[in-house]
Amino acid sequence: MNFDFSPLLRYLLRRLVRIAIGSGITYQAFCKLVRSVYFDVASEFEPVKGKPNSDSRITLLTGLPRRDVRALRESADTPPNPRPNIERLVLDAWSSSLDFMDADGNMLPLPRTQRQGGTRSFEALVERVNKDIRARSLLDEWLRKGFVVLDEQDRVRPVQRRSTGVVEGATGTGLLLGEMVSDLLNGFERVYVQERPVPGFGFHVVYGHHLSEESAQLICSTAQREGAQLMNRLNRLVVERETLDARRDDAPQRVMVGFGAYPADASLDPGLMAKPVPPGTDAAG
Repeated sequence: MNFDFSPLLRYLLRRLVRIAIGSGITYQAFCKLVRSVYFDVASEFEPVKGKPNSDSRITLLTGLPRRDVRALRESADTPPNPRPNIERLVLDAWSSSLDFMDADGNMLPLPRTQRQGGTRSFEALVERVNKDIRARSLLDEWLRKGFVVLDEQDRVRPVQRRSTGVVEGATGTGLLLGEMVSDLLNGFERVYVQERPVPGFGFHVVYGHHLSEESAQLICSTAQREGAQLMNRLNRLVVERETLDARRDDAPQRVMVGFGAYPADASLDPGLMAKPVPPGTDAAG
């Protein structure tokens, strides 16, 4: 592979460093983290004859001094897995059960109490996730945030398909972002660095340049609206296939499908795919 990835890595690192600075992670802490990640990745990177990589090979792959490799190996520990919050768990249960969605994958409005709807009620949904949380407390919180409304039949109706970020905030969105970006980079690395085929991997992107703020917002709102409909249908397909494959022993695959839009001021953030300003056009808009 005769391609210099340094500019790409620099561009991606700029994004990460902005997040690091904004969240109070210093240069020293970032370097310590990168050193640890280099060790973790190299420890399992293409082992020779299936054997664990030795300190010498890790040094060869990373450039880390052997004394640092030994120290990292002795201090290596497994970070705890973050746990999603109750709101996200309830949302997942609502959007991942065929009992709670229509034929197009839209979340059904649910009777507020079990007396009204039995096992297909909002109260039963919350109890399925956590019996220590009162359904009324969660409902009041979601009504306050505008996630749901109570209709004239006293049913809990989702206002629209909410993004994970809206429900979970920065922590939950960060987990989702990490998963999505990790999968994209993993697919890119296998296809373009290792030159190995990855069946099913791919993504489609539409770029827009030199747009007014009004046009950019129109494009984004259209993408979000139509994308939500597509994601609902895909979500139902996922649930159907998970149910079908639940008893199979040969079902180790996981799939992530994402859809979204992002507007940015190109004068401040031109991006890697920037187009030159058309002749006779003021670059400032």
